[in-house]
Amino acid sequence: MKPVDERFVDLLEERRKDYDVVWVSRSMKPLTPHRLSPDVIYTRKQTIEAALSDNRVMGVIQALAAARGVPVSTIVAEAQDILHEMASKAHLPTVRWLALLITKVLKRILMSIRLNESLLYILKDQMSILQVQYVYAPTHRSYLDFILLSYVLFSYDMALPNIASGMDFYRMKIVGELLRHTGAFYIRRSFASDPFYKEIFRAYVGSLVAHSDRAIEFFIEGTRSRSQKTLAPKFGFLSTILDGLFRSNVPDIQFIPISISYDKPLEELLFAYELLGVPKPAESTTGLFRSLSILKEPFGHGNVYLKIAPPISAREYLDMTTRKASALSPNAKLPSQVTKRVAYAIVDCHKQNTVLTPFNLISLLYNERIHSHPREPYSLDDLLLDYSWIKNIFVQRFQAIVNPAAANTSITDNAVDDTNKQEVLESLKTHNNLLEIDFEQNVKLKNRHTGVTQLKNIKGYPLSEKTLKIAVPVINLMIYVNPVFAYLSKPAIAALCINLSSKESALRRYSMLRTVFSNEFALPTNMSESELVQEWEETIQSMAKDKFIQQSSENQLSINNDRLHSILCNLITPFVASLQTICKTLLQWDYSTHCIEKNVIKECQKRVEESLYEETALIKHPYSLSLDTYTTLLSSLVTCEYVTIDKCGLYNSNRSNMEEMVDDLDKILNQCSKGFYVEILSSLIPEEMTNIRAKL
Repeated sequence: MKPVDERFVDLLEERRKDYDVVWVSRSMKPLTPHRLSPDVIYTRKQTIEAALSDNRVMGVIQALAAARGVPVSTIVAEAQDILHEMASKAHLPTVRWLALLITKVLKRILMSIRLNESLLYILKDQMSILQVQYVYAPTHRSYLDFILLSYVLFSYDMALPNIASGMDFYRMKIVGELLRHTGAFYIRRSFASDPFYKEIFRAYVGSLVAHSDRAIEFFIEGTRSRSQKTLAPKFGFLSTILDGLFRSNVPDIQFIPISISYDKPLEELLFAYELLGVPKPAESTTGLFRSLSILKEPFGHGNVYLKIAPPISAREYLDMTTRKASALSPNAKLPSQVTKRVAYAIVDCHKQNTVLTPFNLISLLYNERIHSHPREPYSLDDLLLDYSWIKNIFVQRFQAIVNPAAANTSITDNAVDDTNKQEVLESLKTHNNLLEIDFEQNVKLKNRHTGVTQLKNIKGYPLSEKTLKIAVPVINLMIYVNPVFAYLSKPAIAALCINLSSKESALRRYSMLRTVFSNEFALPTNMSESELVQEWEETIQSMAKDKFIQQSSENQLSINNDRLHSILCNLITPFVASLQTICKTLLQWDYSTHCIEKNVIKECQKRVEESLYEETALIKHPYSLSLDTYTTLLSSLVTCEYVTIDKCGLYNSNRSNMEEMVDDLDKILNQCSKGFYVEILSSLIPEEMTNIRAKL
């Protein structure tokens, strides 16, 4: 692909000038990306029939009929019901009128929708020539994601894709069917143990891959990232899509990674509570109407950024041996390693194209200030200086995109300092419910703990009101810090390991943390020792090149930039503290209760809450209360063989290995900053008590 103009445009700029009704009613012939001859393009009915006549589906139907002792026609009818529940019904008139409503809402709640438009035009040119299937693979940060992508495609006269959607939306009255008419097809959350549904799903998706002239859209992370970090990829749906290429049903499948960044996700406060264990409200049409309260605050959710990356060709990941296996045997299976390589290629592309917002950097700086200078006020002047410094590091050192301007809007020719100041002030205005400037011009965290409408079925430990008062705003803040891990995960792990230690010792600690945190930071797993060493050397060389560290002749590593080192260490410390907590919890389990996931996580939260108020404790950060981190770490500890799990779901520690790791973790945490958030509890700016409501 030729070099791309990376300028962004504001999609809402033109919409604010035109009549919305005229625009949605315009004459259009949406570009269908999968170029097929008319005789091989399937209608909805033909897609369902093709899935029913699939050999493997028929085999399961006959086996199930024999096992149940019922006629084959009974099982066929069940399969038809599943397919009618599943299949989409693309309908352009419905799309037009939904576009009218969505335009009104987006213009009300957002300042802009910025995207790198030129890449879309290049894609359209490709789609009009190449005879390949396309798959849109966006990040998943909000329920708004699939609406935004569909809105972008509609704006550029591109056909809406077949969108993989969860059954939660299907069950919403009216809304579920409306979404089906925009291209949504519905799949159950989990069906690995149901071979009947699994084969029907495989056949339906295979038919879409080979015979739909529209693209496919799915979220490779599987679910919304409540933490706003990149999640480790899920392989099941991706493997089903790739099977069409493996069977040579299509010449190639091109995946289009799309990174979506929000100034302020609609669900930000809900995410904070969910991470603490408060269940999310069920999706419902009533909840959708309640969520319209967001319209009360014009432009209250700031900007949204979509960074579209060049396509990834799946064909390049299938070597000749793999292709021959498929040709020689109809029962051959796509190697799992191929699926994993494609998955991490997409996820890595998401990270490389992550757009950082000003508030991501402001939150990072505020988090650092609490750790390094907990008893000193953070003045606006200091924040402005720090912001210019850290923004320059991200842009120059990591080639990150920070708050790209829209080329089609009026831009004042300000000096860099003035631009940075404007970014900070606008961002603080958008987030004045979380961070605020007090009358002394100091930045203060606000109390965001509200009256919670649902306290039943708490997933974790019942935290005290005192803890929630500090944990909710801090976790809310960390949701905005976490996107920087797209650029800083490996440097942060390395920084924590190289503080005045030998290179050999630092490498050992890096390998340990990098392996255990692979899923937490969506890094490739199952790396060999030589691959880990190579990654370590590349990370160290990069840091040395930037004069962040230096290597002495005695094979010692030392820090040159204490300020950046502190930021990196304090960024990742809450995760290391969570790892230490779960390891000690497992080692010290008294077995008066079953050592299952639910009980382990609850005990971890209890221990962290207690440690937050102990001056000598190593765990100081409320983000270590996050349940998602413990769930991911438990899985990683099993994978890394620090822990075993039996058929009943009971965990058992490999004591010698885990005790060695805990000793390392204690040493690492002992060298970290001693500031902590509980010290600012009394200075939190109060906020009015309001009930949390689902924002869909």
